Amino acid sequence: MKLYTNKKYNTVAFYAIVVIAVNVLLVMAIFKFNSILSILNKALDITMPIIWGLAIAFLINPLMVTTERIYVKLFKKVRRPKLMRAVSVTIASILFLGMVVGIIAVIVPEFVNNFNEIVNNFSDLIEKAQDWMNKILKNYPKVQEMITKKLNEFGSDLTKLQPMLENILNGAVGVVNVVYNFVLGFIVSIYLLISKEKHIAETKKILFANFKKSSAEKILHFGQDANMIFSGFISGKLIDSLIIGIICFIGLTLIGMPYNVLISVIVGVTNIIPFFGPFIGAVPSALLILLVEPKMVIWLLLFILLLQQFDGNILGPKILGNSTGLPAIWVMISLFICGGLFGFVGMALGVPTFALMYKIAKENINNKLKRKKMPTDTQYYIDNADKLTAPHIKKVPLTPEELDDLIIPSCDEVNEAVEGSGIAEVPASDVITGEEPSVETQ
Repeated sequence: MKLYTNKKYNTVAFYAIVVIAVNVLLVMAIFKFNSILSILNKALDITMPIIWGLAIAFLINPLMVTTERIYVKLFKKVRRPKLMRAVSVTIASILFLGMVVGIIAVIVPEFVNNFNEIVNNFSDLIEKAQDWMNKILKNYPKVQEMITKKLNEFGSDLTKLQPMLENILNGAVGVVNVVYNFVLGFIVSIYLLISKEKHIAETKKILFANFKKSSAEKILHFGQDANMIFSGFISGKLIDSLIIGIICFIGLTLIGMPYNVLISVIVGVTNIIPFFGPFIGAVPSALLILLVEPKMVIWLLLFILLLQQFDGNILGPKILGNSTGLPAIWVMISLFICGGLFGFVGMALGVPTFALMYKIAKENINNKLKRKKMPTDTQYYIDNADKLTAPHIKKVPLTPEELDDLIIPSCDEVNEAVEGSGIAEVPASDVITGEEPSVETQ
């Protein structure tokens, strides 16, 4: 017996099965949330070296591209592309490892020493802070008592951080995991960079094989935009923050500011966050100096303010340019949303993420306006705001009384009016034949 299939009913059945499967998965996700979360964490731990490899390759890629450009300028004709790629990857990897090792060797020991010194001497710092508060708030005993109580509670809590810090630094498991993931990720990044073009071509083959051509082109366009925005922002922001950290260290050293290494690290790291970064770094730095040298707080704040102005108006635009194209209001919104959801990482990556979404939404809106034959320039909608929001006047047909009162001139009256205006009458034959009439003026 031959079975006849109906494509329409097959499609309906397929969508029904998909809906049922999605509902089953949602129910399982609700009742087995902890199990699913543990599975996801396990999968994340397994794939962590690959994630590290992608991140490291993303950071090394600009160095590799720059090295290849220099290689081409030196040798002009590249007869062995594989040799050029091997040389460029080797040089870029050495530079990357050198920067990582240099930062760790210079900053981490000083950072740890300063932090341990603060914890060990915190009782003295609390006494200095209390004396300073007593002088200022001697006429407000209740406020003075409350602040003293909070300082004592903060001091008792902060002293617990020292063994915690020592456990983190001396914990073999954590250090081994980080080193393990970094080493494997570095090896993965080398393989990714060596055959970068091949991996990109294979990705394109997969897209064109499984999607429509138009959809595949949209996905590739999205990937190009994401690479351009994220690479420009992240690499530029890292360089900018490194320079700001070095300048901050030199300036604080010349001023004679205590804990200059620790403050420079705080300012440099928080500078990765756009807009609010310098102010976020200034708050803990000012509080730290307030406990040690209260008179130096003003100098510190003035220096950070000048440094922020230099970065925002001179250094930042030179390095970053307009890499995101995101308006200021959306920068703040992205920081609030992503920072609230994902903390420091969200604040650092929220701006390029929103910039990518903003660019895609802008292109989509412009395409829809073009299909409607409307202008895409925003200034047009500013200049013509009244016309765009003017109410539509509905045309009402004339009543019989209005038609009776309507005066329609006769043909003779129209001809007399035309002759009186000095414009020659257009012959009807010219209108019918479509020939261009010769107009004579009197």
